[in-house]
Amino acid sequence: FDKGSVLEFNSEIEAGNPLHFPGFDERIQKAKEKTGAKSGCMTFEARIENIKIVVAMLMGTFRGGSFGAAEGYKFVEAARRAAKNSMPFLAYVHGTAGIRIQEGTNGVIQMPRCTIAVRRYIENGGLYMVLYDTNSYAGPVASFLGCSPYQFAVRSSNIGFAGPGVIKSTTGMDVPPKYHRCYKALTRGHLQGIWDRRQIRNNLKQALQTIGGRNLYYR
Repeated sequence: FDKGSVLEFNSEIEAGNPLHFPGFDERIQKAKEKTGAKSGCMTFEARIENIKIVVAMLMGTFRGGSFGAAEGYKFVEAARRAAKNSMPFLAYVHGTAGIRIQEGTNGVIQMPRCTIAVRRYIENGGLYMVLYDTNSYAGPVASFLGCSPYQFAVRSSNIGFAGPGVIKSTTGMDVPPKYHRCYKALTRGHLQGIWDRRQIRNNLKQALQTIGGRNLYYR
């Protein structure tokens, strides 16, 4: 992003323990201390070559990238902010996993909530893009990330619904080598492109300047 252009919002929203799951308060606190973040999602406005965008960044370093009520709230508010200010919306996925099971329904409901938010944004003419990095699995990929018409991945990333560990524990089978590599997702039509990390800034700029029609907000 352009130097000095990042402006974070909703930074006070933090992950919690709504169901009072035994011992989970301590685990959440350790995640906050380890990462310096209050949840697994950071939302901010930024610029790329002076093009304004709204970004929701999912962070795999916070509780393994699990997704709960705090993350869902921030993602939905980011989509609404992008719509209100007529700006493109980028989901930068620096790692994500499934629902934060310790939150029960509070976590599960975030998948349809976020999906509805981005669908409304897209249907009103907004440009919603997803960029996968590191490891991206489970509910978020199958719902509000997977419904983007423009999905890209860093070439070292892994993408899938169930990760190798989950597949092994549920089926007893080891997945083939490179089964989750982003190139497999590209051959299945999940992705529109694979990027070298050094090309991300230029490719995002090109995408923002060329994708879509006259109804897009920033146009």
